[in-house]
Amino acid sequence: MSRRTLLRVIHWSLLVLAILVVVTGLGITEYRIVEALTFGLLGKALAFKLHLWIWVPFLVLLAAHVALTSKAMRRLTRKRDSDRPS
Repeated sequence: MSRRTLLRVIHWSLLVLAILVVVTGLGITEYRIVEALTFGLLGKALAFKLHLWIWVPFLVLLAAHVALTSKAMRRLTRKRDSDRPS
């Protein structure tokens, strides 16, 4: 898998998890509204369970996102690419 593909997968996955964290958080506090908007699929109990379990993958993807897009990582990648013979 190329670096660009890996970054895209991480970025999109992080976006999906961020949206889920927000929606499940709202499902805990404003459960009547979220339950109506999701046609009864996301009740308060399920929102709470999902909210508790989503934070671990969210933090892992956030750390990967920060590490792979940091300036130090980009400098290291550029240096490695420039050291390769043409």
